[in-house]
Amino acid sequence: MTSPGLNNAAMTQAANQLINALAWAQLHSSAAGTAGTANIITGVARQRVPWGTPTGSGNFSLVAMMLFTGGPANGTVYSVTLWDSLTGGTFLGEYVLTGDTAFNAAGQFQVTALDIVGTAG
Repeated sequence: MTSPGLNNAAMTQAANQLINALAWAQLHSSAAGTAGTANIITGVARQRVPWGTPTGSGNFSLVAMMLFTGGPANGTVYSVTLWDSLTGGTFLGEYVLTGDTAFNAAGQFQVTALDIVGTAG
């Protein structure tokens, strides 16, 4: 028996709840570990995640880039983790970054894309 799945209203509601929970991002120089607290890049504060409006299928992504500052000049960035609060809080996931994964000479790093896909496959 095949289930009809969730309708667009349900997917949008679920996506909005995720947007509220996945509110803060933090950078790591290597894997964050099971608690999300390993390899945090010292001197780089968590940033508020600028999520856009979810689609009817529950997908959402950044509406603007995130600029992290205070990192080591040309230092490596491995991943971004998502949290429900500015400090402490609950670790909700880790995304390994691709592309340019280094701070610039001024210790700045931009996360320009982060997509959450709610569509069932």
